[in-house]
Amino acid sequence: HRRPLPGNRHPHSHRTCRCGMAQRSGLGLLVGGARRGIVTLSRQWANAAIPVAQAKPRYRVAIVGGGSAGVSVASQLMRKLPASEHSQIAVIEPRDTHYYQPYWTMVGGLGLDVQKSARPMNMVMPTGVQWIKDRCATFDPENNKISLAGGQDIEYDVLIVAAGLVQHFDKVPGLQETMGKNGVSSIYSFEFSPKVWANIQATKTGKAIFTNPATAVNCGGAPQKICYLAECAWRSAGVRNNIDVGFYTATPGIFGCPSYRVELEKIMRDKGIHAHVKMNLVEVDGDAKVATFRAEGGELVSKSFDFLHVTPPMGAPDFVKNSPLANTVGFVDVDKDTCQHTKYGNVFSLGDCSSLPTSKTYSAISSEAPAVVHNVLAMLEKKPEKATAIYDGYTACPILLGSSKLMMAEFNGYSMDATPTFWPVNQGKGWWPFFLMKRYVFEQVYWHLMPLGRWFGKYTIFDPPLKHKAIEPADPVAAAPRAQQAALQSDLDSSFNPEVLGVATPDLPGDISIAGILSKEAVAELAPRYRGWLYLNEASHPSFERPTIEAAGCRVEVAHIPAPGSGSTPTEETARAVLKAMAELPRPLMLQCTAGNRSGAALLLFLAKQQGRNVESASQLAQDLNLAFFTECSTCGPVRDWVLGQLEPANEAASTSTAAPAPSTGYVIRQLFDTQGSSTFTYLVGCSESREAVLIDPVLGMEERDLGLADELGFQVKFVVNTHCHADHITSGG
Repeated sequence: HRRPLPGNRHPHSHRTCRCGMAQRSGLGLLVGGARRGIVTLSRQWANAAIPVAQAKPRYRVAIVGGGSAGVSVASQLMRKLPASEHSQIAVIEPRDTHYYQPYWTMVGGLGLDVQKSARPMNMVMPTGVQWIKDRCATFDPENNKISLAGGQDIEYDVLIVAAGLVQHFDKVPGLQETMGKNGVSSIYSFEFSPKVWANIQATKTGKAIFTNPATAVNCGGAPQKICYLAECAWRSAGVRNNIDVGFYTATPGIFGCPSYRVELEKIMRDKGIHAHVKMNLVEVDGDAKVATFRAEGGELVSKSFDFLHVTPPMGAPDFVKNSPLANTVGFVDVDKDTCQHTKYGNVFSLGDCSSLPTSKTYSAISSEAPAVVHNVLAMLEKKPEKATAIYDGYTACPILLGSSKLMMAEFNGYSMDATPTFWPVNQGKGWWPFFLMKRYVFEQVYWHLMPLGRWFGKYTIFDPPLKHKAIEPADPVAAAPRAQQAALQSDLDSSFNPEVLGVATPDLPGDISIAGILSKEAVAELAPRYRGWLYLNEASHPSFERPTIEAAGCRVEVAHIPAPGSGSTPTEETARAVLKAMAELPRPLMLQCTAGNRSGAALLLFLAKQQGRNVESASQLAQDLNLAFFTECSTCGPVRDWVLGQLEPANEAASTSTAAPAPSTGYVIRQLFDTQGSSTFTYLVGCSESREAVLIDPVLGMEERDLGLADELGFQVKFVVNTHCHADHITSGG
């Protein structure tokens, strides 16, 4: 269920659905089991649900939320439980209207009728359950009880929290006051999504800005879907060349799954859309038509606009965020596999208000619901050991690329691996049949099959096969024989994917990770997997979870690198402190700062110094490792200059007498760069025991430099290897 702005009401909230109503005796679908008999193909052809006049004091199952997650679970439970127990399922939902929010993208980007995105709640709520038309106020999980806003307390055997997300337009100063005016609008509102289309049509020239916040959002692809649709509309109207289009996202990339992100980046470039990452909208001045963003280093950047589409910050409802069920960031704290609460075994959560680290879409919900239903039934049968069905992370995001093409991005929200269903079609490309599915099919599936509990995403109407979580000792490493503990710990470590928590581990050297701000929960998850932790902000920074890190047995050091725009710049003393800490801290090592950029700078500085790289060589290494502070960050110039300022200029590192002597064991690698003409690299690889070396791709005219470095390191060049030939790269070997 998606919440509109406060005060939004569907004008037909007390009217019956315009498609008409038929009785259950109409068209039917035969499903297994004589007890279940004939089930209608559509919830819209059945009787309207009626709220109960008075709630019972106790229910076997209490479901908080009547959105797609709550309705799906309620309907699927009804299919599994005897009819005599249906009235023991309560759905707590105060609203009159149910919204199909994915439709709002097409309202704003294609000009569709917003009224078709709303239907009366009584035509979506399953008939047979107890619909309690009231708002949940508080949770008391210690006593298996919830309190309603109307004052009544309700007890439960099992609780399912499916309360959705709240759009916080009010969290951006100036935004709520200018919504619907001054060229400002959003598809994340029933009221204002039609205004998006009106603004698109009215914009003929100027600057168009589309934003994406740092918080979780309903369907992470929607902020750029509307961008593509608007660009297509302007192109069709012949005014595209007059409009500068920018996509500003607070996230490190424009999409989470790398396979699709690469393709979407190409699409943005082809369409002439300028992508700006790590830029978070913090204020809107509607009258002046100025949007202010906070860049990754804390710098405020103001941009004028003629058209502004805002994706607002979002979060769990306050009654969830402030409850004993919530984690540190306000979502219901559940096991990512079983959707079961980490503390209260008879509490489950799914959908947008849960802590499941996956994309918040109906596609994800359709895969989460069957696992939740299985596990709830196990708890009702008093067999908690069987509550092991798992949600595997599957999600999907149909990304509209224009008025006729759509990218069907299916992926695992946990591993971020692409999981395409429509083989052999390349789902990383736009395809018109996918567009037709989005435009005409998904809406019908949602209204007619979802309320029946008869839609399972990629499995369509067929019950999906369930995987189960193996029951393990609380501490499998400690429970194993001592001889097996090291191997078991290695297996556990290798199965963990820190990228889910926003951590990157570059291939070189492979035992050093970099990260930005991490929640306390994320730090608690990560810290036991590292032996060293270098914090690059000031020790007093509120995001520094030092006690949590040290409690996990990590050795912690602080070496403050001033952030760009802070008024201070890093110095040679800063470099010495960073290099000393990184040399002394044990591996695996975590480098952490506010946005992750200074972490990448510290890594590059360390590797460049360790490997004897000069400015050009270190710059190439930064590109090879895709260090964001070097390749993406628009405000990181002072940090880049600081790192490169600690290194030798081009070709001087090899010609001076300050090169460290080669070690007596192991091997030595030196990388050299020709700035005189070929702009290519040469490598010297030496064996410390035989004192012999090989030159790889030496360039004509650079013999004195190369052989001089070999002599300085005490090596005799024994071989020359040429890996390729170019007209501008003439070898000196021969």
